[in-house]
Amino acid sequence: MALAVAFLLLTLLAQAGLAVVARNAAEGAVAAAARRAARPGSDLGDVQGQLRATLAATVPGVAEPRSDVRRDRTTARASASFRWNPPGPAWLPIRIAVAAETPILAPP
Repeated sequence: MALAVAFLLLTLLAQAGLAVVARNAAEGAVAAAARRAARPGSDLGDVQGQLRATLAATVPGVAEPRSDVRRDRTTARASASFRWNPPGPAWLPIRIAVAAETPILAPP
C-alpha cells in the first residue's frame, strides 16, 4: 500500500513539474508574439497564427489552444489559453492561461 501511495505522489510531482515547464514555454511564446505584434506593419492575423503554431510545437500536451493578439496606440497585447493534457493519468482538467504586453515600437 505504501508503495502505491509513493508511486502516486511521484506521478503527481512529475506532472506538477511538467505543468511548470508547459506554462514557462507558453509564456515565452506569448511574449514573442507580443513583441512581433509591436513592430510597425505587422499583420496581427499572421502573428496570432504563428502563436498557435508555436504553442502546438513547443508546449508538450497542449490541446484546444486559443490565442488573441491586439494592438492599440501604445501597447501590443498577446494572450493564450489551452487545456493541458499531462502524461500519464489525468486527475483534474488543467487549463493554463498566459498573457504579455509590450510597448509599440516607433520607427526612428
